[in-house]
Amino acid sequence: MKYDRAGAAAWVRSNLKGYMTALYTPFDTDGAIDFSGLRANVRRTMDLPGVGGISVNTLHQEYWTLTTDERRRLVEATIDEVAGRMPVIVGCTDPSWKATADFCRHAQSAGADLVMVWPSYYGPRDASGVRAYYEAVAADLDVGMLVYSTTLSELGYYLDPSQVADLLHIPNICGVQNTTLNLAQYASMLRAVGDRLPVATSLEEYFFFGKSAFPDATPDFMIGSSRPIFCQTRDRPHCGRFFDAMMSGRHDEAAVHMRTILAIAEKLQSRYFASGFHHVGLFKALAGRLGMVTGPVRAPIARPGPEELRECLAVLASEGLIDADRPNAT
Repeated sequence: MKYDRAGAAAWVRSNLKGYMTALYTPFDTDGAIDFSGLRANVRRTMDLPGVGGISVNTLHQEYWTLTTDERRRLVEATIDEVAGRMPVIVGCTDPSWKATADFCRHAQSAGADLVMVWPSYYGPRDASGVRAYYEAVAADLDVGMLVYSTTLSELGYYLDPSQVADLLHIPNICGVQNTTLNLAQYASMLRAVGDRLPVATSLEEYFFFGKSAFPDATPDFMIGSSRPIFCQTRDRPHCGRFFDAMMSGRHDEAAVHMRTILAIAEKLQSRYFASGFHHVGLFKALAGRLGMVTGPVRAPIARPGPEELRECLAVLASEGLIDADRPNAT
């Protein structure tokens, strides 16, 4: 590893910069992973403005529809394609702590820089059980572990600031992704643990708030963001320009780019987040229109309705992100 267990949080704060951006998993017509397409998506994602790292096995990547072998092969192919050019964070969550620990050990051996572990999903959970879950997963790991705090109903468990603070005795807990869609809760997390752990978000508006209100505690990166895929192109690098302006202290300029990003994201994503879920089928279809290799989603993921897809494509066309004369072209 590039750090020891006790130094994982300091390594994260010093070495992660920019967007740690989600990937998409392309499937062929038979439902198998298109590994050539996956590698193409890795290269394209790395080339997006503002991207400083890759997040593997997020919700966007349909990880829960993959077999154990597929999840591992996907991690191996991604890390091989990245080839050390930027950090890779591997999502390893499973309802079973033993399976989660196995995924973490595999990611560590494959060369992942960090792993992301959510609270175990499904079933009755409480603070003591979730703490025991994290303790069991981390027991034999050297790789740094990020934890996930969200109020989105699709996970169904909120890892609140006091519970995150209660995990700090685990030496390789090295950061928290806070996706609460509530500025007060985000601020509470920064106040509770921001002096000891990097508290990251996936959304520009929260990053802007954090850097403005808690400049010493807010790290120089976002985790799990997909907006660099949907809200910009290389000719219109809204996310890259936002991040550059923020890092240079030009907050007025960053605010201009942020407003553009939010206007695009509102119709594409934010309305679904406000309802508590990621509309993965829609997001994947839009990623395909913007140059990613995608293919179909796997059952039981819902496909987008024709009208909502047309509406989102019209937004992309109106912003010049796809050809206005051919909004349905891939």
